[in-house]
Amino acid sequence: MFEPTSKAGRVWVAGVTLAVSATAWSMMPAGGATAAATAASDGCASDLLAAPQRAGKVAKAKPAAFKKAAQRNGQSVRSLTEAAEDATLWLDECGKQFFVEPRAAAPVAASRAEAQPNTGVPLADTFTLQSKPGSNRTIYLDFNGGTVSDTGWNDGDTDIVVTPYSMDSTVSTNFSDAELTQIQAAWQVVAEDYAPFDVNVTTRDLGQAAIDRTDAADQTFGSHVYLTNGGSIYDGCGCGGVAYVGVFSATGADHAYYQPAWVFANGTGTSGKSMAEAASHEVGHNFGLDHDGTSTRGYYSGADPWAPIMGVGYSQPVVQWSVGEYPDANNKQDDLSIIAQGAPFRADDHGNNAAGATTLPAGGSVNGIIGNRADVDAFKITGSGPTTVTLKGAAGVPNLDAKLTILNASGATVATVDPASARVSSGVASGLDASWTGDLPAGGATYTVLVDGVGTGNPLTAGKYSDYGSLGNFQLALTTGTVATNTVTVTNPGAQTGKVGTAKSLQIQASDSAAGQTLTYSATGLPAGMSINSSTGLISGTPTAAATSSTTVTVKDSTNATGTTTFSWTISPATSSCSGQKLGNPGFETGTAAPWSATSGVINKTTFAPRTGSWMAWLGGYGSTHTDTLDQSVTIPAGCKATLSFYLHIKTSEAAGPAAYDKLVVKAGSKVLASYSNVNAAAGYQLRTFDLSSLAGQTVTICFSATEDYSLQTSFVIDDTALNLS
Repeated sequence: MFEPTSKAGRVWVAGVTLAVSATAWSMMPAGGATAAATAASDGCASDLLAAPQRAGKVAKAKPAAFKKAAQRNGQSVRSLTEAAEDATLWLDECGKQFFVEPRAAAPVAASRAEAQPNTGVPLADTFTLQSKPGSNRTIYLDFNGGTVSDTGWNDGDTDIVVTPYSMDSTVSTNFSDAELTQIQAAWQVVAEDYAPFDVNVTTRDLGQAAIDRTDAADQTFGSHVYLTNGGSIYDGCGCGGVAYVGVFSATGADHAYYQPAWVFANGTGTSGKSMAEAASHEVGHNFGLDHDGTSTRGYYSGADPWAPIMGVGYSQPVVQWSVGEYPDANNKQDDLSIIAQGAPFRADDHGNNAAGATTLPAGGSVNGIIGNRADVDAFKITGSGPTTVTLKGAAGVPNLDAKLTILNASGATVATVDPASARVSSGVASGLDASWTGDLPAGGATYTVLVDGVGTGNPLTAGKYSDYGSLGNFQLALTTGTVATNTVTVTNPGAQTGKVGTAKSLQIQASDSAAGQTLTYSATGLPAGMSINSSTGLISGTPTAAATSSTTVTVKDSTNATGTTTFSWTISPATSSCSGQKLGNPGFETGTAAPWSATSGVINKTTFAPRTGSWMAWLGGYGSTHTDTLDQSVTIPAGCKATLSFYLHIKTSEAAGPAAYDKLVVKAGSKVLASYSNVNAAAGYQLRTFDLSSLAGQTVTICFSATEDYSLQTSFVIDDTALNLS
């Protein structure tokens, strides 16, 4: 059992890792001496406890203090009681929460013989590594040391001097190649853990502005992680890492006060993977994540080959975010959703089906990221003969367990590749990558490759995992034979015309650069009533509707080489109909609406004098909230010019002024032609005209819609409508 000891005004727990909970960070003081557990006199008005104690012990022995502690942490008693079942949860003198975590059971020392990680960056440029340059969120992995002042980790005004990471007794920022190798390896792991998110994991100092958050409007902020060997905090805790909980998105002075997070190589071991597992874990606390444990253990160390990041992942090669699916899980937090509250998910980088597939060029490669368990990335491949598609996960320690699905041109599944994964070592798992080899037709074929993150089975079985955390970077590569490149040439026949009811035919002419090829014809955009013979290329039929269309003819040979041509085709009405007036009952003289549709009372012969005849259309005039409509559908023949006209008289009881209270909107289909209001009131009828020629070849609805507000009438009186063709 660990017992707390006091040292230099700070409270330490010997031989363990601390992660301080800031569940109620807004209640914490902006200054003062605080550390892993802050003395009550420094951070609260009154002590609840004489010394830090396990939360579970306080719940049983001091229920009144426990209830007050729940209030100070912004939790219900029930919630804190459930949390207190974790033996690693402590309460300080103020009643604030902090976690006490065991250090690595067997810290792994780095080997000087390790090869440089495949980061694509020379060792000399190690401190330029960035996983997502330009992101508004930052996780800064700082191996260079520095000075920490005026934070929750400082003892009063005493600065904390942070020494650079080192693999030996030589402590200097003049890092050896072996040390730079471990730094790059650590960056690889943390960058992969946070790959699904819009956050830049970097070893480059981007300045304090990239970390601090001045207020809620400041959307550029992050977490600073010191990776060092030891120092004054380590001397007190003997731990592997320390971090406040739920502070990543804190604002103002609070954000800086709860920085940085700490990783101590003396507690984790100096290897890049060990430091990285601790760094991802501690930053996870910053985002608000708790420990992944069981009913008997504070946190879960997993089973070959898997472990959760918020448990202990030092000894497993597949270490992923968790939603508490493993056996006897005591934490059901949705890690991904909680992190995304501070660092949003990345935008999807590739389509998820054949229609939106990204082209994977022969002899080339494409990078991608599986960002969530629903994400599937699709790629189009074209090749011939022996063909191989190879998927490799992120260099280092990937989180993605990938499956390949190969679809043929018709969408049928040709193959599914999902190798079984297994532990090789603490940093290597087999079966995460995937590769497919097939024999495509000599004439060439186009297939679709689907990339998906998968699990290994029922996660309630130890060592198995679901697709929840199977996310991250991958690279897809293609090797294949060369597809025969015949050239199909299609002669453009030029613009075509025709008339409704008159038979029409057009022979498409095409040729192939290779002899003996069979050509197949298809077309889109043909006039209604016409079709193309797929064997001969003859377009024939009798047009049934007047319209102008863009016709594209595609000709394909037996090797799938294609050629296309596009031309216009205008079908005019059977006889010249670009004359006359098209609206029915234009002056409303039938005394009924038809063929207009109108609200009750619109067709009228009282109160207002019609412009001509005996009837007119009267919209509005109620002096209360009301809507009147008047509309009629009309076909404007293709190739015709069309002019809409009507006479409008507006009379209102509204006071003169610029405010439009009652309105009349005139539309042709979805196109708004004009809007009038009480502001436009005038004596007598006014002629209004509109050019509708752009709507030729369409059937549109001419609509008048009048709306009045709750008082003072406005009347919109319409007469002598017309839609004239020319």
